[in-house]
Amino acid sequence: FGIRVPDQTTGPFRGRGHATPMTTSNELRAGLLALAKRSVSIMTACSNEESTKLYLVLPFLGLLGYDYANPYEVYPEHLADFDPTTQNKGDFAILRDGAPVIAVECKQTGTDLNGHRGQLRRYFNALPTVKLGVLPNGMLFEFFVDSADPNIMDDEPFLTVDLETVARAGVTDEVVETLVSATKDVYAPDVIAEAAHIQLVKKRLRTVFIDEAKGPTEEFCRFALEKIGLKSVRKPVIDRYYAPMIKTAFEESLIVPVVERLRAQGSTEARAGSLQMHQLGQRIETTERELAIISYVRRRLAYLAEDE
Repeated sequence: FGIRVPDQTTGPFRGRGHATPMTTSNELRAGLLALAKRSVSIMTACSNEESTKLYLVLPFLGLLGYDYANPYEVYPEHLADFDPTTQNKGDFAILRDGAPVIAVECKQTGTDLNGHRGQLRRYFNALPTVKLGVLPNGMLFEFFVDSADPNIMDDEPFLTVDLETVARAGVTDEVVETLVSATKDVYAPDVIAEAAHIQLVKKRLRTVFIDEAKGPTEEFCRFALEKIGLKSVRKPVIDRYYAPMIKTAFEESLIVPVVERLRAQGSTEARAGSLQMHQLGQRIETTERELAIISYVRRRLAYLAEDE
């Protein structure tokens, strides 16, 4: 019709139109970083749900290798015909052999996604072939599976991709490796289920460890004390004496490996960076609060110092 479509099969955004899907971690990392920077630069122009879909969500799906110019692969406003009376529709359904396998429910940029998971859940639950749900607002992309009950979408996402964070600080190996399982070439219900299970267990373990570090429970204290040979300790003694000690030891066990790694890296870079640090120091104004924090860290970690 006189419209010339630019070639989109190369470069960091290949995946749009008739693209070759990305499957390797390095390709996906580079593409995600480029996409994140582009999305951040245009997000203020996406002031409604439709513009969010077109300019932020569809390019993300294209990055995963899905051809959103092909209605046999990415179909908009797909109806969940499990119960025709409910008229459940997903903004996009990713199809395989004519059946929806991934559901995508989009929200306007800046929308808090917590209150909109129910809409995606109703569509997800209505279609047994759907094993992955994606809830994006253009900047945040939440990924869900049915790890607890078959065909019932989980309450919490197993993966959240924050494009603003990616654009600013890059992307972790953990996120990239998990995201690979959602790409067109790799996606399969058993693959995504395993990746989701690993991420959900990690998230829950981190939550447990953080809670125990803030205030160790009696059960955790007894577990730790028994590991070092102290058994049958009375609860009042644990509360008064051992719990604070375990809390401190737990905090230090999380900090020490990081400090030691930084120290090892710093020793090799100290000479090269000493001049730059001196020059940088001339431009830094330290606040009283920052000095207080430094003083606190020095007191708590004094035993790590090689000299005064």
